[in-house]
Amino acid sequence: MRATTLVPRKRPRTLSGGGVPELVLLGDGDWIETTFGPALLRLHRSGEAHVTAAVAFPASSAASLSRNFPRIRTAANLDGVDAPPDAVVIVASALRHRSARIAAALRRGWHVVSACPPAENATEVSRLCELARQHEVTLTVDLPHRLAPGARWLRAIAGGRALGGCIGFQVKEGATLASPGEIPPSGAWIDPGLRALDLITDWFGPAQPLSAADDALGGVEAVARAELLCGGNLRGTLHIDRDWKQAPLYRVSCRRGVASWSPGAIGSASLRLEATDQELAGTLSDSSVPSDPRELQLRHLLGALVRGHEPANQATLLLPALELADQVRKMRTSLSLPWLSPNESAVASSLTLHVRAA
Repeated sequence: MRATTLVPRKRPRTLSGGGVPELVLLGDGDWIETTFGPALLRLHRSGEAHVTAAVAFPASSAASLSRNFPRIRTAANLDGVDAPPDAVVIVASALRHRSARIAAALRRGWHVVSACPPAENATEVSRLCELARQHEVTLTVDLPHRLAPGARWLRAIAGGRALGGCIGFQVKEGATLASPGEIPPSGAWIDPGLRALDLITDWFGPAQPLSAADDALGGVEAVARAELLCGGNLRGTLHIDRDWKQAPLYRVSCRRGVASWSPGAIGSASLRLEATDQELAGTLSDSSVPSDPRELQLRHLLGALVRGHEPANQATLLLPALELADQVRKMRTSLSLPWLSPNESAVASSLTLHVRAA
């Protein structure tokens, strides 16, 4: 897989005088209110951050915000915001507008928290990372799935020796990963596929697709499948179904056992030892981690800004998954589905051949 190289960035600027940062909310008000609303309210009331402006919000969302943040200002675009340098902007615009709005905020000297992903492909996200480096600000991405106890536990299993070396993995993802979906719908490879690919590349390192297929017929795909190769000898499968009503499942097979985690059952995980009938199951928890992963992400960022450290969830962390998604979408073929008629299957195959030839 092509490696992405970035020029080492300078140490991020610290907040002026170590002051309290201003938070600016930009884009889909309903999504921001649903995902970040409780965390923003707690940080605002505790005095750790001040929510001062909302940009391009619909009237219904703006009214709700005004009740929680009486002094919040509204604006139609970023040019109407007078926030100081080092403000933090949460960007949740539609994907087709997201990159341009992130770039505008970075050029103003503002730090950015972006909905996932910041742009549609790895090349554009790399460009945004370089822009953040040039302006000595941070670009972070909303990646709450990385903070789930089950995800961190499976990462330790994949990288450790408790069950011996990994020999394979299986990932099944559904319509949600205990969080709202993307804004707006952009296909299975982006949501929830990108979150799944991010966990796979985080656990197993660089990966390349051996095969990929989806049900897109001129629109966005709802069902997708891929076979992936990691590290030269570890193979795994990814099955995505945005309409899937069952709980998602992540399973890692090792030489001495199998570990699995279902994100739909928060914190649950199980481990089965090979050559025995013994199964260990329970709930993974960490009392030191806030129950709201979005709040933890924001606290990490604010703490990094005060101390001048690199924040967690930098956009560069998502690049391996984005590069893998780019490769998968280039090589994908038409997925054979039982509900397609023979004529629909023939049309799908001809469209796939036409796209690959182009």
